[in-house]
Amino acid sequence: MDLVQDVVMCIKKVNSELGDYYKENIYQVALYIELNKLNYSCGTEVVVPIHYKGIYVGFERADIVIYDTLTGTVSIIIELKSQSSKLANKETVQLKKYLKNLNCETGILVNFYETPEIICVTPESTEKISYDTLH
Repeated sequence: MDLVQDVVMCIKKVNSELGDYYKENIYQVALYIELNKLNYSCGTEVVVPIHYKGIYVGFERADIVIYDTLTGTVSIIIELKSQSSKLANKETVQLKKYLKNLNCETGILVNFYETPEIICVTPESTEKISYDTLH
């Protein structure tokens, strides 16, 4: 299985166990636990530095980051939501900024509200992953 498939399977496990309507941080810790069970090197609330004209001006935080254990680089960024509205362009743009600032090619955006909404994001594209077709 590849990394994206593993992440999606972990998302399904968390959703199956916890169900709906928890706050984002609850899903974050549960997903972190599932990823660690698969021996992925992860961090939560990872600082995403922001630079303006080469000068550090502040930071934001990514919910979960999975690292490549050989290189120490970021393999995937996972951004979680638990909101009653569908994921919108602003959440995708936020994740794309994180991808750029952490020099990462792949992100997963998840909304854990009722049936989870999952979107795979790259710098060039976004692709919705159908929750119902996953095994």
